Amino acid sequence: MTSDKAIAHWTIDALIQLGMQRLIYSPGSRNTPLIIAGTGHSALEHHTVLDERSAAFQAIGASLMTDQIVGVCCTSGSALANYYPAVLEAFYSKIPLVLITADRPLDRIGKGEGQTCDQTDFYGSHIGFSASFDESTTVEEIKEVFSHIHHSLAIKKEPVHINIHFDEPLYGQVEHVESVRLPEFALTKSKPADLSPLSSCQKVAVVCGQLRPEDVEFFKTSGLISSSNATWFVDPLSGLLGAGNCVNIDELVHHEFDGLLSFGGQWMSKFPKFHVRKMNLSVHVHCDDHQAWNVSDSRDFIWHKVSAKELSGWSSCSFLKIAEKPLNLPDLPWSDALAVQTIVQSLSKEDILHLGNSSIPRYMSYFLHQGAVYCNRGVSGIDGSLSTAVGAARVRPEKNHVLIIGDQSFLYDSNALMHLREVDNLRVFVINNCVGEIFNWLPGTSQTSKAAQAVYSNYQEVDIATLALAYDCRSEVAQNLSELQSAESTLVEVLTVEGKNTEAFEALKKMN
Repeated sequence: MTSDKAIAHWTIDALIQLGMQRLIYSPGSRNTPLIIAGTGHSALEHHTVLDERSAAFQAIGASLMTDQIVGVCCTSGSALANYYPAVLEAFYSKIPLVLITADRPLDRIGKGEGQTCDQTDFYGSHIGFSASFDESTTVEEIKEVFSHIHHSLAIKKEPVHINIHFDEPLYGQVEHVESVRLPEFALTKSKPADLSPLSSCQKVAVVCGQLRPEDVEFFKTSGLISSSNATWFVDPLSGLLGAGNCVNIDELVHHEFDGLLSFGGQWMSKFPKFHVRKMNLSVHVHCDDHQAWNVSDSRDFIWHKVSAKELSGWSSCSFLKIAEKPLNLPDLPWSDALAVQTIVQSLSKEDILHLGNSSIPRYMSYFLHQGAVYCNRGVSGIDGSLSTAVGAARVRPEKNHVLIIGDQSFLYDSNALMHLREVDNLRVFVINNCVGEIFNWLPGTSQTSKAAQAVYSNYQEVDIATLALAYDCRSEVAQNLSELQSAESTLVEVLTVEGKNTEAFEALKKMN
């Protein structure tokens, strides 16, 4: 059985033809035709997530693991607004997320109906493509629009919004609706690019931002780093820190150069960005299939829309080369830093590590994990980190997943606890110092009033164990190194409120 609304069936069917295998529903009434059509399709795996914000981040986690299109579907009104944080993350991290939103008929919008707002082009400039269908949309119109949807998802790797206006009644079913058959869409091949624009520079710095694990594997196994005869200044989330010829990106601030070659996503540290902007660079070349930022503000900024596999002309460049620095860790007191170090060092290279945002990923400048590392750095928000890890663990059940997350990020995304119990291959470590610790690292905040500092710190005393129990998640508290090393629960609250957190972080920074 499927919905008697042909447009609902055609939309689901067309997305499956583009490669969508998973769809996460949030319950509603207006999206009933899509629920009937999707749950009745044997080729589609579906899940139910009450909170739309969590649902969209779980879809991001699933897409990151599978490199496939993943969809979310909700009802009308405020529901689609809850997708917006994940839309931002997907847009800036280049993740093929599909948002299917149900809507009232056009002639009922603005006339006092419930759960109604203007949903057309709702996500503005933060979406790869927006489409609007209603029950009069034809198969030929579907095919035309899906050529643009395919281009956004497969070529640009950007999210897509499909908004569908449904008339009542909504619950009708039929045995069969003729499928829409999409034509084959050609994938455009990128042209090889060379580095000759950098050949005029006296010294070229090579910088690598955040990378996906498959790109890390190429850089590590291809011999490109060693053969380039360059020092690579790499972000802690590049996955390359600790590899030969690679140093922390913060080392860049100690060196002069007039050309820049960059790869991958954004740089977490702001100091290298400030440094390159002062250099008055002759040329900045960035290489990435899907995204680029003129971090240097260079007037001669060149974006090669290719991967590193498709570059030539390395021998024509004079690259910056410096001596590598060994990573000699100090003995740390009980603190956030020691907790993160202990967790990371307990992992095997087969384990998948997920990180919350704010202070947590910054510790990866010092503690190295040889396996895959994921962190939502598209817009670097604290929302959705737990949900992303849950979504990732669900679709890669053969792997052990570990999430290290701060208390503020954890509480912000606590609705995902409803689904943590559904996966048995994800462990969550909540580093709980009861405040927003990163604001203690920023020199400007100490100069503000006590009232302002209270806002930054957002001191909280939530009983995390009781919160976990409410969602039927097994948890325990670790208040020292021994308890952390022996912890076995799905959720471990690492209590560091009495720890020497700032002192430990300052000791780590002195290593650079």
